[in-house]
Amino acid sequence: MPKKISNRLINGLLAILLVIGLALVFINPIRNQLVKIMAHRQMDVTAAQIKKNQHKKANFDFNKVASLNTKQILKAAVSDDVIVLGKVALPSVKMALPVMKGVSEDTMAQGGGTMKPDQQMGAANNYALAGHSFQNIFLPLENVRVGDKIYLTDMEKVYTYKVDYKASISPYDVQVIDDVPGRKMVTLITCDKTIRRWCIQGELIKTQKATKTTLAVFGN
Repeated sequence: MPKKISNRLINGLLAILLVIGLALVFINPIRNQLVKIMAHRQMDVTAAQIKKNQHKKANFDFNKVASLNTKQILKAAVSDDVIVLGKVALPSVKMALPVMKGVSEDTMAQGGGTMKPDQQMGAANNYALAGHSFQNIFLPLENVRVGDKIYLTDMEKVYTYKVDYKASISPYDVQVIDDVPGRKMVTLITCDKTIRRWCIQGELIKTQKATKTTLAVFGN
């Protein structure tokens, strides 16, 4: 009898280990797919919704942003606490994501978050976005090259920026998101594979009306 109980116990433990092993194997593909679905959901936004969202309050304390984990992804999947302001696309690295106000956990689990209040696309300021270095978020930025195009839209206009700066910077180099007098810029920030950050910057080169043709870069 003790031997049978022992065998059952061993078989039970083996079954549990098998389930854990399968979960570890498939957890990353599942998380990637969930983030992709969430981002796609937030891309369905209109110009009227964006105008309304611009007046809503958001969290801009990016010092409290933690590494993206499964718990945060699952929480974001059922949360309505995001404020969509538009879209960002980099066709050269096959990246198209929603732009959302602030840098809350729910925002950062789904796309790019604005790092400063009151910044405006296409204006004489530095439009700064932060995103996690996750498979379906800002990870493609590591492959961006100087000369590539960055597109932003508020669903009324499409703003085209040309990348003129790419560097691995210290987490303390926060001045890269400051406005530069006379410049119309975009800055994208994400973690690299160390403790540093990728910083991608571009200069505005074109502003166009948002049409079916000009919005095609966002997957519309």
